[in-house]
Amino acid sequence: MKKIKWPLLLMFVNLVVINWVVIRFLALRYPMVGHDYALAIPQMLDTFIHFRVNGLRVQWYTPSFGGGLPAYPNPNNSQFCILGLLTLLMQPWDAAILSTIIYISLGGIASYYLFKRVLRLHWTSSILGMVFFSANGFMMERIAVGHLGYQTFPVIAIILVVLLDSSIPLSIAGLIFAFVVTMLIHQSGYFIIITFGLSMLMIFPLVYILRPDIFSWKRLIGVISLGGVVALVMSASKLAAVFSFMRFFPREMADHYLTSPILSLFGITLQLLGTMNLMPLFWAARLDPNLLPKYLMFVTGGAYGYWEFDMSMSPIVFVILIAGVYRFIRNPPNYFHKLTADRKWIAWIFFILFTWLAIEFTLANGWIYPHLRKLPILSSLHVNARFAAAFLFPLALSAAALYDRWIAGWSRKKCILVFLILNVITLLPLGTYFLLQNDPQQRSYNITESQEIYASILSGDSLEITGIGAEENNTQALSNHVSNLNLYEPIFGYLLENFHPEIKPGSIWNVSDGYYNMTNPAGYVFPEINGSRPFERIPVSERDKLEAFANHRQPDWKIPLYQQVLDWVSGLAFVFVVAALGGYGLRRSWRLLSKRAA
Repeated sequence: MKKIKWPLLLMFVNLVVINWVVIRFLALRYPMVGHDYALAIPQMLDTFIHFRVNGLRVQWYTPSFGGGLPAYPNPNNSQFCILGLLTLLMQPWDAAILSTIIYISLGGIASYYLFKRVLRLHWTSSILGMVFFSANGFMMERIAVGHLGYQTFPVIAIILVVLLDSSIPLSIAGLIFAFVVTMLIHQSGYFIIITFGLSMLMIFPLVYILRPDIFSWKRLIGVISLGGVVALVMSASKLAAVFSFMRFFPREMADHYLTSPILSLFGITLQLLGTMNLMPLFWAARLDPNLLPKYLMFVTGGAYGYWEFDMSMSPIVFVILIAGVYRFIRNPPNYFHKLTADRKWIAWIFFILFTWLAIEFTLANGWIYPHLRKLPILSSLHVNARFAAAFLFPLALSAAALYDRWIAGWSRKKCILVFLILNVITLLPLGTYFLLQNDPQQRSYNITESQEIYASILSGDSLEITGIGAEENNTQALSNHVSNLNLYEPIFGYLLENFHPEIKPGSIWNVSDGYYNMTNPAGYVFPEINGSRPFERIPVSERDKLEAFANHRQPDWKIPLYQQVLDWVSGLAFVFVVAALGGYGLRRSWRLLSKRAA
């Protein structure tokens, strides 16, 4: 009989609990779910229709929304990612749940591996570190609200593993790095990529302070260089299409928080304390916990929903960190030499510098950030309070490492007993999310209609577009076989201030001034080669194209040669990377099986 591997079993039990809590919170008021599912679910249904009609081909344009819009060139479109591809197997709601479980589980397993195998922490410290990171308010809020582009947040742990684990060949590490980055780009993870960058800038100095022997500049530069180049090749098609679209709709926005610098720093602290810490404090002070969202808005100075601010980590994380600071203050000479030996003082300087940089990004202010925010991509991102998520992994790593130092001299029995108690206490505060009564996540989207549409598609309904609707939202438009003017598409502004269609409510076959009542979506992306412009309608000379488009087929609107080349290059690069990683995985598995057999 094989011996039970308790560390792995306990790790999986923790992941099951965390996933259950996240999904239970997501479906707290089912069938009413987070308001941003009103964007994600109809888009997934539209992708499903496209794949059924056209196979696994690029969906350049969609007739379903706004009278005809770009699909693949839209940075928020997720047709080629786990989330989008799962709609081939299940309805969008189930795809959202399963993909969430996949990402949380991958991130949890990778973080445990990083703590245990790479940083060589005790297995109890490694599981706690994994829980510290995985059980956070950022994921709870994002999944509940419907920000599915942020599902990928946990996979930062995978990137850290390939950057720091010398047992993984550099070439394979580079390909994994490239695959993850490409996955992020195809799931509209631009905000997440920058958050990862800020987080890793803080993590690397911490790793050097903790384990200078595993830190290798040569490996870091090698993996990032190789992975970056391969990721650029794999994503070139998507990025070129996105920039072709967004040159007309750059969506340049900037945050300005109406608060003082000191109060802003206090606001970041409150963001990280979040629901799991502040709600019990509100109760203790006999304050109404339902006022917590308004209080965070006041302190941070940001006029956004509560979900944008809540980055909550377990109270145990902060108890450990405070205890660590207290122990240092009691006897500084005893710790100072250990923390500064072997040029660790240089790592501390970089850690402080990069921490300040992350603070500036979160506050949208400072000395450095104002010079960076005009850069491409950064200029199109806002709600900088989200960048506070960059502190989550560094805090989890710091707490796990401190705890690991404390238990070094403990007996096995004491280690396990204290671990089990702390593990339970770390998970329990997740229950505070179920106690807010005023629904700060704004669960205003009824998922039922989308499920009926999915069943209708399976039964053979092609959802042919027959008209332009004036009042329908994205889901109702699909159900009524119309393309809506009242669409939900942030690219055109939250109030559609940049959406100026020339189409009118009525049949798509209505003709005026030589045009049908449907927008030529190629005019949004490649107007020059198609002799069109943004918002221009489909001319009567292209009746066959309108008929194909209304039936969710892709008309032969012209695509520039450079884009066609990039489509092939990115597609072939993807196949190569998947084949290389698959071959490496099979060889490793064969060697392991051979060793066990011997």
